[in-house]
Amino acid sequence: MSTDPSLTVLKAFRVLDLFRTHRQVGVSQCAELLGLTRANAHRLLVSLTAAGAVERTDSGQYRLSIWMFEVGAQVPLLRALTEQAQVPMERLVAETGFQAHLAVRDGTELIYLLKISHVDGRVRTRPGTRNPLYATSLGKILLAGAPESLIEEVIAQGLKPLTRYTRTSPALLRAELADVRRTGFAYDREERQIGVSCVATGLHDHTGRVIAAISVPSNSEHRDLDQGRLQAPLRKAAQTIEARLDRRAANLP
Repeated sequence: MSTDPSLTVLKAFRVLDLFRTHRQVGVSQCAELLGLTRANAHRLLVSLTAAGAVERTDSGQYRLSIWMFEVGAQVPLLRALTEQAQVPMERLVAETGFQAHLAVRDGTELIYLLKISHVDGRVRTRPGTRNPLYATSLGKILLAGAPESLIEEVIAQGLKPLTRYTRTSPALLRAELADVRRTGFAYDREERQIGVSCVATGLHDHTGRVIAAISVPSNSEHRDLDQGRLQAPLRKAAQTIEARLDRRAANLP
């Protein structure tokens, strides 16, 4: 009888939970603590090692990997982003009359962290929603600030058309990303959803690295007017968020 994959995942997380109270865990100890057979405990630890979540020490014990530390370090950053972006984005929505979105990159996709809206809009997103980087203004900001290897990976996966306006040419995408780096703004002209256009700009840390992006979507029939007048308030909101993040990092009041 095959094992239910969901049960295996749950067991793997139970193993990871042991490292809350144990710096290192051996196979026998893992089996005893979780009520597993030694063979099952060994199989789970080996699988987690192959996935990069844990690593085997010279003594035969297992400990969390540096990769897990890096993943965990993202949690306070994401929480800080949503907390510090809330008020500036609310002001942005009040000033423009449009929705505002906050997103970060996760691999070759973007994930929405925050959506502020005082009225019903046409953009079908919510926190946790994922979208491709190449077909959204938020994604283009994040992609323009990413390593060249990530851009190559996105192109290699294929630039699939989401609407008739989606840019599927690698050369055109590269040219657009160069323009994003030059101007600091990116646009989505009905490339992900017909009837909706967006303008986005980046959020930077103290080193200048792009860590997130915010955008304002507008109805496409008012695209030129709205995107032209949205740049200034969008950039002002981004600068306010960056300043709030800097003050938080410096533990200033």
